[in-house]
This record gives sequence, C-alpha cells and structure tokens, in this order.
Amino acid sequence: MKTKLTLSIDKETIEKSRKIAQNKQQSLSFLIEELLNKEIEKDKEKQLALIGELRGIAGRAPKNTDWKKVIRESAGEKYEK
Repeated sequence: MKTKLTLSIDKETIEKSRKIAQNKQQSLSFLIEELLNKEIEKDKEKQLALIGELRGIAGRAPKNTDWKKVIRESAGEKYEK
C-alpha cells in the first residue's frame, strides 16, 4: 500500500535528484523508495551478522554472561558510528 510522505530536502538536492530520475526514466519517489529499501536491507544484514556472532560466542561464553549487556554494547557501537 502506497502512502504519501512529505519531506524537507535542500532545493539543489531535489533538482539534481529529479535530473537523475529523469535520466533513468523513473520517478523520484521510486528512486527514494529504492534507497530506503537498500538501507533497510543493510540494517537486516547487520542484525543477522550480530545474531550469528552472538551464536558463535554463546557456546564459548561463561555461563554467567550478561547477554542483555552484550546486546546493549553491540547496539551502542552501531549508533556511535
């Protein structure tokens, strides 16, 4: 289902983006949606990598490991970049 969205973007960026969309014979909305979907996929891949990493260390970790702390620290690293 498509929903309208209002964005505030620099005028020059909009003009350049419209030219790119026109050259590709696509709408600006389509290009923006594509970019957002790529970012969503990157985020999913990072989450899956973190899960794999946690699974890998789970077998080697001490029994008293604070997993909530490990996850918080990993998430903190993600947003500190």
